[in-house]
Amino acid sequence: MTGQLKYVSTPQLRRPVLIAGWRGEAGNIGERVVSLINEAMDLKSLAEIEPVGFFQLSGVEVTRDLARLPDCRFYYSEAFNLITLLSDAPSFEVYQFIKNVLDVAARFVVSHVVVLSGFPAMASHNTPSQMLANLSTPLLKDWLAGELINTGIDYSSPPGQKPPISTYLTWEAKQRGIEAVSLWQPIPYYLAPFADETGAQRVVSLLREKLAIPIELEPVLEAAQKQREKIAALRQSVPEVEKYLTMLESNLSLTEFEAGALAAAMRQVMI
Repeated sequence: MTGQLKYVSTPQLRRPVLIAGWRGEAGNIGERVVSLINEAMDLKSLAEIEPVGFFQLSGVEVTRDLARLPDCRFYYSEAFNLITLLSDAPSFEVYQFIKNVLDVAARFVVSHVVVLSGFPAMASHNTPSQMLANLSTPLLKDWLAGELINTGIDYSSPPGQKPPISTYLTWEAKQRGIEAVSLWQPIPYYLAPFADETGAQRVVSLLREKLAIPIELEPVLEAAQKQREKIAALRQSVPEVEKYLTMLESNLSLTEFEAGALAAAMRQVMI
């Protein structure tokens, strides 16, 4: 039997927005941004989906000697009329898992579901990039219009491949008449295993603009600046890193060896 959806609060919300993020994706974009929102706006626990049947429980993630089992938790703010979801991506029974997520959305009659994700790109962290938007309805294009985001894509998974969890959730939302968008922030491939602070900054800025979420930008800007300073120091001390980043910033391709060498050098300063 798969895990149950359990509510721990019954807040009074008026057509809230649901913002979802997944752990373990490129650049930790969804996890980073949703965690920032939860902490900055002091969101409270709303519900959880029990992990049994959805997640691989035999392997436990250990960070700083602390074990963490996969989980899925919803949070809310009545003051800001907001719901967030922070979850591991399910390994099994994905349809039932997404049904549970959308049951929460339907119960509180959300106005939009916004799913945050990242994808690796062969680009520098200093190169301006547009987010990509996968929409459940063309009506959302006008709402999301702007130079920060490309709404002109029509993504579908290649034949025989399972869709990413964000795309699957957006598609299922469409079937239930819930407006949804999955936002995809390009992540420099060498930052994909870590938190891409500049990418998180761009996503937070977009949410402030489009959803009027009053999260302070200062902590996000500070974290992004510190990360850029780390990389700048590495560029100064390692000529190969300077060379490879300059090539990326000039839209030149790296060989497999060069790309691997740059990723390895970055790993030394990001861990």
